Amino acid sequence: TEQPLAAVPASITILDDNEIQDTGSAHLETLAGTVPNLNWAGGTSRPRYFQIRGIGERSHYAGGGPPSFTVGFVLDDVDLSGLGSAGLLFDLDQVEVFRGPQSTVFGPNSMAGLISLQSALPAGALQGRISATAGTDAMMRVTGNVDLPATRNLAVRLGYATSQADGFRTNEYLQRTDTNRRRENVARLRALYAGRRAQLTATLFHTDLDNGYDVWAPDNNTDLRTYTDRQGEDSQSTTGLSLRAEAPLPPLGATLVSVTAHSRTRAVHSYDGDWGNDDFWAAPPYGFDPLEQGWRYDFYDHTRRQRTTSTQELRLIRDGLLISGDEVVTGVYAKLLEEEDDASGYLFGGDAADLLSTFDVRDLALYAQYSLPLTAAWRLSANLRADHHRTRYEGLTDGGAERVDHQVDDWLTGGKAALHYQLNETRTAFASVSRGYRPGGLNQHPRLAAASRPYKPEYITSYEAGYRASGSRHTLTATLFYARRADQQVELSSQQTPGDPSTFVYHTANASSGRTGGLELEHSLRLRPSTRLFGSLGLLHTRVDSYTFRTGVDEEVTLGGRRAAYAPAYTFRFGGEYGWSSGLFARVETTGSDEFYFSQSHDGLAAAHQLLNGQAGYRGATWSITLWGRNLLDHRHAVRGFYFGLEPPDYPRRLYVTHGDPRHLGITVTTSL
Repeated sequence: TEQPLAAVPASITILDDNEIQDTGSAHLETLAGTVPNLNWAGGTSRPRYFQIRGIGERSHYAGGGPPSFTVGFVLDDVDLSGLGSAGLLFDLDQVEVFRGPQSTVFGPNSMAGLISLQSALPAGALQGRISATAGTDAMMRVTGNVDLPATRNLAVRLGYATSQADGFRTNEYLQRTDTNRRRENVARLRALYAGRRAQLTATLFHTDLDNGYDVWAPDNNTDLRTYTDRQGEDSQSTTGLSLRAEAPLPPLGATLVSVTAHSRTRAVHSYDGDWGNDDFWAAPPYGFDPLEQGWRYDFYDHTRRQRTTSTQELRLIRDGLLISGDEVVTGVYAKLLEEEDDASGYLFGGDAADLLSTFDVRDLALYAQYSLPLTAAWRLSANLRADHHRTRYEGLTDGGAERVDHQVDDWLTGGKAALHYQLNETRTAFASVSRGYRPGGLNQHPRLAAASRPYKPEYITSYEAGYRASGSRHTLTATLFYARRADQQVELSSQQTPGDPSTFVYHTANASSGRTGGLELEHSLRLRPSTRLFGSLGLLHTRVDSYTFRTGVDEEVTLGGRRAAYAPAYTFRFGGEYGWSSGLFARVETTGSDEFYFSQSHDGLAAAHQLLNGQAGYRGATWSITLWGRNLLDHRHAVRGFYFGLEPPDYPRRLYVTHGDPRHLGITVTTSL
């Protein structure tokens, strides 16, 4: 239900349209550093896998299990979890980052938290805006939107954005600078009908990412040069629609809310698995001779994926059921998801060369929440959700020679109880305990025993205490949290064949328990009407308890007993800005992160890093011009890492990393219509 941030008993960061415009971000990738305890994993053209408080996926390759995520992504009520197109920042009112378990509100894809993007609603008057950007890396971006008041009760908003860049890589073998290209387009239509008996909000959007993928190099070079001879691809095409209807029910003294959503995504992810070419591997120090070895050192993986998702939710909201000021929310939620993969390459550790798979996921949930004013200052709220989750899998490998048909069913329950205290008009505090969950699933490897194929749901119990203050010159938000994970689902991987870089088996098991705790701070201070300082800090302590598993070479490995992967001990942001509603303006900020493990399966670390961003420009009454720069000091920072043997003739195991974007400069011109 819509409510002011000060009244929400949870840790949330809200980034509004002004903040998005001020940072010049086109994707959540460049905005994530502004949010405490939010991280993301590379390995795709655009980040798809986010971690909140050290919990979250790092990949979802073919054969890696069902489309289930601990950090969800929602755009205008459409579930886009695990999709890179979800993070495109275009014509938004705000981005909401919910930290901690949100399962009782958002369902199975939000055990660690949820990222919700709300696009701008139509205005009641004819207006519009056009923006054009040019920058280094052959970047060009044009965006535009227009509001059209159709009738007295109906308004429509149309928007379109197109963007292109080369992707900051130079391929030495192909003599090209665009093998890691980004070609991205978004079109959106929103309609708002405000009638006497109902309000309807309809959204239709289409995103198209025609992106290349070429970021890995055997020498881990910081010059961002690659040597592949086969073009990689990371493309996505998504069409989504949603309809939200709100209607009062006077006989019941209640409001009925209906939320309907549907989306369809087609995606391709492919890459050159050996990261080189024949000439590269034949040269010293490798000296790989195909004639002598009897085979070419050449690997290529390709996955074509299609996902269709439909959701329907009905919610009844009633005030004053028992006493004045209370609120009761009851609802039912249903979800149907089908994901199909057509993959080829070195799959399941070499046990298969192709895979045709289908996941059929069905979810049905009932939920209720009751909010009760205890006194003028104290308010108690409690909610509960019961969720029946079913996953059915069918998989064919090696042209149908091996077939897997398996199903898992789980009943999941979560809940939350919270106390909210209004100290005065500008200060509030809260304390809460919540239980979140992630559904169980199954492993796709065709040769697993039936008893070993499924794994159980994972649960998390979280305790939070928070404080918020806001005034004419400053705002402050602080949250302390501690959580315990039970039956933790752990993604394991091991290289099966020495000398083959693609022979990894990925599988999931309930291998451990864990815990996480820390602090999140956000502060803003206005020194003068034209000058503001701002900052945030995330402190995080995680631990994954020890667990043991057997690798594919008949040896047992004990992992865990340390902090979680992609869980830096600190993240921070500090900056300042100067400017009026018109005239000169400037902004500078630095973001940073402590070192973190890439995986639980090896000791590879991403080094601590700091990035400096800034912009300056001039605002007129209806236009602005901005010079901007990201990563101004051109710092190399690793965003994904693997530990395995790649390089002949001895194939020693070592850490291979890929880096985030280098220095990026540009100019943006915006005008209102």
